[in-house]
Amino acid sequence: MGEMPPLSGMLFCADCGAKLYQVRHRGWEHDKEYFVCATYRKVKGGCSSHQIRNVVVEELLLDGIRQITAFACERESEFVQMVTSKTRTDLDKSLCDSNRELEQSQARITKLDDIIQRLYEDNLSGKISDERFSKMTANYESEQHTLESRVVELKGTMTAEHDSALNVDHFLAWVQKYTDIQELTAEMIREFIEKILVYKAERIDGRRVQRIKIVWNCIGEFTPPTTAATQEQEKSA
Repeated sequence: MGEMPPLSGMLFCADCGAKLYQVRHRGWEHDKEYFVCATYRKVKGGCSSHQIRNVVVEELLLDGIRQITAFACERESEFVQMVTSKTRTDLDKSLCDSNRELEQSQARITKLDDIIQRLYEDNLSGKISDERFSKMTANYESEQHTLESRVVELKGTMTAEHDSALNVDHFLAWVQKYTDIQELTAEMIREFIEKILVYKAERIDGRRVQRIKIVWNCIGEFTPPTTAATQEQEKSA
């Protein structure tokens, strides 16, 4: 339609992890445009629609950005302390999990080396046939190659997580750039937001309620203490 919607590529299904597709048609007013889960569209029964209108997300984002920038400006030292503490806790857990998987993968690679070596010796001594040896070593070597690739991936991820863990200064620079936020812009969305998780709509006390979770660039998930832990928005069916 000649333009990229500001939220395109930013919304993800909180249940299956797929991106949400933008649905819009010529002649539609902006308040009719909505997003829907890609899995729901592609795989019958694969997920629920997670349908949410653009204007609902935009309203929540604008409110969220205003709240976090106000908190960061007015209580900067507290903001930095909270973000730093949370980021280090998240990083420690992530690195612990990654280290555990890394150690297990490396131990399995070493064990596979021993297995392949014993198979080679059994083949030389005639205990197993050449055909059997080839099949067994091919399977073990394939597993080993997969594990080696995973080890490289884990090491790269761990390094990247460590390097990008404490970027609160970058976030504060964006906060200082937007001191008087009147409306939501595409530039603002890309600078502040890493991604937006959209949850399945629920019926609570006769109302249709849908939650979203904002993941901020540089600082991850963060909710100022003056706001609710999760954001909810009633939307019309």
